[in-house]
Amino acid sequence: MLRRKSAQLIALAIIVFWLAMMALFVRREGLLPFLGESPRPLSRRILEPMDTWMGVYLPNDTRIGFVNTTSTPDIRDGKVGAVVTVTARLRVTLMALPTDVFIAGSAWFTQVSGLSEFSFKVQSGDHFMRVVGAVDADRLKLEIHTAGEVIPFEFSVPGESLLLSGGMGTTTLNVPQLEPGQEVLIDAFDPMTFMMGKARVKCIREEPLEVLGRQVDTKLLMTSHSGITSRVWVTHDEEIVRVETPFGFTLRKATAQEAFRPFGDDDSSILLDTVALQPTGKKPFRGAKRMTVRLSGTLPRHVPPTDSVQTASDGVYTIAASHEPASAPAAPAKPLPDDARRDALESDPFVQADHERIAGLAQDILAGEADPWRQAKRLYQWVFEKIRKEAVFSVPSALEVLETGEGDCNEHTVLYTALARAAGVPTRIAIGLVWSDELGGFYYHAWPEVYVGHWVRMDPTLGQVIADATHIKLLEGNIETWTQIIPYIGQLQIEVLSIE
Repeated sequence: MLRRKSAQLIALAIIVFWLAMMALFVRREGLLPFLGESPRPLSRRILEPMDTWMGVYLPNDTRIGFVNTTSTPDIRDGKVGAVVTVTARLRVTLMALPTDVFIAGSAWFTQVSGLSEFSFKVQSGDHFMRVVGAVDADRLKLEIHTAGEVIPFEFSVPGESLLLSGGMGTTTLNVPQLEPGQEVLIDAFDPMTFMMGKARVKCIREEPLEVLGRQVDTKLLMTSHSGITSRVWVTHDEEIVRVETPFGFTLRKATAQEAFRPFGDDDSSILLDTVALQPTGKKPFRGAKRMTVRLSGTLPRHVPPTDSVQTASDGVYTIAASHEPASAPAAPAKPLPDDARRDALESDPFVQADHERIAGLAQDILAGEADPWRQAKRLYQWVFEKIRKEAVFSVPSALEVLETGEGDCNEHTVLYTALARAAGVPTRIAIGLVWSDELGGFYYHAWPEVYVGHWVRMDPTLGQVIADATHIKLLEGNIETWTQIIPYIGQLQIEVLSIE
């Protein structure tokens, strides 16, 4: 049995995973641009001096932060453009522990060719990450600064230019003026998750809206990207004055005094109602060996994966905790296909399995152990014992976790994955839901899975060598896939048919 304090921290970690996902959404919609398919001049508002404040609120009208956007006309090397900056602060209180996250970024846009360079940083307590990017022809070149390391990254982008569009917290939409019923499709890119996709913007209707105590004529737009649909109210001069997200967040235009005023004692929320998923049917319990659930409420294209542990039939999923392998051969009897093995061993900017510090630590922990399953268990034990169970509001990086020695399920999972891959144990990251006895609901969670002749789920955050049957996997993959969890949030319904 875990001590009560440890159990509380574990429950806290589950909540913070959800908050990290919301932070990704704020960064994508608040700081980062959409990519246009063809060049056109930037919105005239971007080329005008601008200083706009928006408050961030929960459904009960609790204020949890602000977003400030500025635009300053500028000329560089004879090119007319503007510098756009976004500064945001969010505060949530989790089980009486206030957590603050600061997000700040800036970008340089030219009037003709659009985005040229940008930089943004995220900081929460001692956790800090910075991303710097620049456009070079059809290449986007990035540097990720984390844990004292600089990690280069680049890839090609579609279209002839990167054009500023809008979203959560920005103050302008760089799309043609739309009339009710009209819509446009534009390419969208998120440097935080390195994902490309199509964004749809549709004008629903014209609608008067009260803004700072006066009636303003607006157009209601529906913006959809990566399974996220938000409602955006835009004035006729292209200023965003209100945004409603599918997660309960609302942004609305505010004065600087209102948005920036100090938080009071009542400006906090545990957010249990927001992050909890209450099932119907039988009540789950931690440590279950087998669970059968009916999943519903999401679009048909959002289908959780299946494997030897999680099977499905007509929307009914059965999850069975694996039996611990007695021994795993050095060369598994059922080797992974080459592509799957490569994916389960590779490094990326956040899971730095090939870094000398990660590889060296893995070697020290294993001390010559050659059996893959015993390797997996030794690494699990080290991560479980050495990484403090602390609420962390940040984007996880294995190197930063190694430096700070603390984190929630995200941090435990990325560090474990990096160590296991460095040791040659194929490992993948699972994202989904887990039951919490302490909080009485399912919460969003991350855990690693290792391949030792078959896939085995482990959970170094919760202290489970073999993850129990209340782990419902919704997707798998590295951080670039994590935002795919968003379409499930607020939509997924669970009926527990059996639990044992």
